[in-house]
Amino acid sequence: YGGSAWRMARTYDTPAQTLRLTQAPSAERGERLGSVFGCKDCHGTHGRIFFEVPMIGRLIAPDLARAAQNYNDAELVTVLRHGVKRDHTSAIVMPADAFSSLSDDDVADVIAWMRALKPEAETETAETTLGPLGRFAVISGGFPFSADMPHDPAPPAARPTAKLALGEYLVKSSCNHCHRLDEEHVVKPGLTAPPVRPMTQSYDLDQFKHLLRTGKALGDRELVLMSDVARSAFSRLDEAEVEAIHAYLNAPSQ
Repeated sequence: YGGSAWRMARTYDTPAQTLRLTQAPSAERGERLGSVFGCKDCHGTHGRIFFEVPMIGRLIAPDLARAAQNYNDAELVTVLRHGVKRDHTSAIVMPADAFSSLSDDDVADVIAWMRALKPEAETETAETTLGPLGRFAVISGGFPFSADMPHDPAPPAARPTAKLALGEYLVKSSCNHCHRLDEEHVVKPGLTAPPVRPMTQSYDLDQFKHLLRTGKALGDRELVLMSDVARSAFSRLDEAEVEAIHAYLNAPSQ
C-alpha cells in the first residue's frame, strides 16, 4: 500500500507549453475532434467509470466540462500531451503518447470545445480507487501512467496534408489508443486488440470505409469495442481522412 501510494503521488516537471497557431481555434472543429480522438468515448457526457474490476479497482474518466473550469489552457495542453495533471501527478491510462503528436491547431480546437461545454448537475462523482491487485500493478509497472509514456518532442503546428503523412498522423492520434501497428496490445483487463496494419490490409477501401462508418466488419460482424468506437468516433472522420488512414496502413512498411 505504501509503495503504491508513493508511486501515485510522484510528481513530474514539464516544459512550458506554447501553441503556434496557424488558424483561430474553433469549438465546432474541436467537437468533431473530441469524437475522432476518443475523448467522448472515454469521458462520456459527464465523466464516467472507465473500468471497474473487483480486486483491481475503479478508474474514473473525469467530467471534461468541470475539468475545463479548473485548468487553464497551458495546464490542459500539459495533461493532453504529457499526461501530467495540474498538481504535477500523472494521469492514468489516458493516451498521452498518442495526444503528444497532435498538432497545435488540433489541440487548440479540442480545448476550445472543452471550454464550450457547460457543467451540469449530472456528473460522475465517484473517485478512482485501487484494490490489492491494482496496487500490485502500480508498483510492478503493470499500470500505464500517462506521464511515463513516450511523447513526441516536436509536434507540428498544423496537421500534415500529404496523404500518407496525414494517415500516419491519424493512426498515431486515434488508432494507437487501442492498437499497435504490428503486434497485439492489451487495451484493458480481458481485452486485447489485434495489430492494426495486417488487419486493415485485409480490407479494400470500400470495406474499410464501411467498417469505420457502421462498425460492421467483414461478413457484417459486430466486433468487441471496435464496432461501438467506429460508430461513435470514426464515423466522424471525413472521406479524405479515411482514405489517408487506409493508404498509410497499406503502404510498404519502412
